[in-house]
Amino acid sequence: MPEQPEPPLEAVQARLSALASQHGIASEADRVLNEVLTSAHNAARESVRRLDSIAEQIDHATVNQADLALDTPMGAREFRKFLMDKQREIASVVAEARELGQAKAAVLQNLRAQYAADSG
Repeated sequence: MPEQPEPPLEAVQARLSALASQHGIASEADRVLNEVLTSAHNAARESVRRLDSIAEQIDHATVNQADLALDTPMGAREFRKFLMDKQREIASVVAEARELGQAKAAVLQNLRAQYAADSG
């Protein structure tokens, strides 16, 4: 079997340069992916913490109904206001989580394109 000729040095250097560039792109994409996932996880934990706090406040209020004078018109109005405020807080947590999720999804779509370009 005849030996294959060795590629010219310039071709080897060009290939090494291309591989180094691909590695750099992949490394940057990996760094961004790690950052996105870490921040998304932290945001999810914070959202759960906020929702747990709201639930605890509502539970505390329902356990202590006698102290709130719910059997009076004023007490009932105040409790209704309290519950409406908690509902707004919950809606705010959900809206913020949705916005963050959409922003992270856009970053992940961009990363998907980077990984596809890197493998191709």
